[in-house]
Parts: sequence; structure tokens; C-alpha cells
Amino acid sequence: MKCEIANPQTTNDQANAVSSFPFHISHINTSPPRVLLAAPVSRNKEYILRDWLQHISGLTYPAYDIFLVDNSPDEGFHQEVWSWGYKCSYCPPKGKRAPAFIAESQNMLREHFLQNDYDYYFSLECDNFPPLNIIELLLSYRADNINVPYFLKQGAHTTLGVQLSVINYQGWCANKVMAPYESIAAFDGRVKRYFAPSIGCSLFSRRLMQRLKFRVDASNPMAFSDSFWHMDSNRIGIKPLAHMGVLCEHRRFTWKYNKDL
Repeated sequence: MKCEIANPQTTNDQANAVSSFPFHISHINTSPPRVLLAAPVSRNKEYILRDWLQHISGLTYPAYDIFLVDNSPDEGFHQEVWSWGYKCSYCPPKGKRAPAFIAESQNMLREHFLQNDYDYYFSLECDNFPPLNIIELLLSYRADNINVPYFLKQGAHTTLGVQLSVINYQGWCANKVMAPYESIAAFDGRVKRYFAPSIGCSLFSRRLMQRLKFRVDASNPMAFSDSFWHMDSNRIGIKPLAHMGVLCEHRRFTWKYNKDL
């Protein structure tokens, strides 16, 4: 699948969808906002990582940096990533479940963001290949929490990584996710509000990054930080937006082809 430059123009439908509810508009500076592209990486993604790094190095936005945190079992891989010319710290995963060490990696990225003079945090998973002008496109909405959902699974089971609701906020509870037929219908080009549209291709304002940390819940050890991030964002009144007009190429290693798309 070829990654094309997305059209940054907002259609009337998109404008109506966004204007139908209030959300915070960040102050517009005369200079381009500084963006940190932040991602956990791992030797588990070695099959695609060099291609991904080449791709993100070619993004068209003029004012962004890349910072990575490796959580591979062996510390040597983060040194290897450094040797390729990319800043990369290390988060030891030993003795921790995947949700815990991924959230720890994300908080290391968050700390780097807050300690430096960045305006927006671009959260990107290292197997997601967005359009090359993705930062400009998402910045154009000046939103605190805007996300690009991407397709999970394949074939007849293809679905967008979007949680529609959660039963309650007291700990982790059952959530409602999109069915395959809902996912195709939802991908209509508009910007809309959803409860939790993943954080694998997301742009967050500094205001939001200062107020929230990535977290997991020990009582729900297999629940990942993306669900809690959007749960907490909803709780403080910053409603997540999802851009249903941008398609990320999600290169999972099990995907040979997707015959239904």
C-alpha cells in the first residue's frame, strides 16, 4: 500500500462535524509549533523498523524531532538504534507485563517532551506509516487530543482501533469496540468525537501532556495505556477527536495481504 499525501483541506461535512461540539483551541503562534515525534520501539519490530525510521524521517513538517525508547529484552538494541542516527533511551522490561513496560516507556518519552521546549507530542507506533504530511494535517485542527484510528486484524475481521464507550470510570471495565461493519461505515472523511480512538497515531497538546501521565491498572494487568489515556482525557473534559479521513498503513508482521480492503 502506498502512503499518499493527505489533503489538508477541511470539507463542509468535516467542518460541521467538528463545529457541532466545543473543544479547546490552542493559541496560534507566528512560528511553527515544535513537535516531538515519540515512539516506543523494540527488537520485536526489527522486521520493519528501518523502513519505518526512513519513512518518519521524510515527514514534510519543518519543525519536528524524533525521540525513541527501546523496551527490548536486551539493552543492545537501543545502542544499535543510536548507531543508525536516532536518539533512543532504554526501558528494561524484565519482570513486567507488556502494558506496564510500554506505559513506562511512554512516560520516559513524556518526560523528554516536558523537559524540552515542545508544543505538541506526536505519538506514533513503530509499525504505523502515516501520510507524509500527517503533522501539518493534524495541527490544522489546533486540538488538544486528535487521533488517526487505524485498522486492526484483517479480512472479514477488519476493525478500527476505536473504543466507543466504557461502563464506568471506577477501574477498568468492559468496553464497547467497533464491529467490522461499523468500522467501514465510520471511515467517512470527517473529524468526530469518540471515547477512545487509540494513541498509535495521535497529536496531543502540551496542555494535555502536562495534565496526564500514561498509566495502567494493576487490577487489570492486560489493559494497555491507550485506553486509560483517553479515559483520563475524557474525565478532565478534553474529548478525544478522531480523523476518519486519514488511512495509516499498519504493517503488522502477520499481515500478508488484506483481501477485503
